[in-house]
Amino acid sequence: MCWLPCKPYVKQFLLYNFNAPDDTWTEIVNLSPDKELQNDFLSRLAKPGRYENRYRNLARYTANVAVEIRRDDFYRYGWAMSNTEVVAFGSKVERRIKQMLFLYLDTHVSIGIPLSTAIRNFQNSFGFDDDTWSYETIRREYNRHGYRKTVEN
Repeated sequence: MCWLPCKPYVKQFLLYNFNAPDDTWTEIVNLSPDKELQNDFLSRLAKPGRYENRYRNLARYTANVAVEIRRDDFYRYGWAMSNTEVVAFGSKVERRIKQMLFLYLDTHVSIGIPLSTAIRNFQNSFGFDDDTWSYETIRREYNRHGYRKTVEN
């Protein structure tokens, strides 16, 4: 098991899609159903102290999620991530979440559903409450990067 520091909405996404609770852990992420994400995660594991990292402070990563690793992977790759690798993996998962967000909202807005309703539906469909990823933050993100006023042919 490896503790992964992350943003609250990344934790919620990982738990919503990959939570595999057992007798010991009620919240533990098993990435094996998504081979691409699992391979990326494993490639970032290391034994502590192998090299220095660029990021000293992970203040933006206020949540932690437990990620399950097999015994073989534990000995082969390691059991920890440097801060640099934590940020890189977190960025990859964030891009995936935002890609899903933009696709979901663009599709719903294009068929005439109001943006506010589409955002609430997205939050309900993917388990994001206002504490993990607020309505206002999603709206700002969509207006900044996802919203297109005209559809090009």
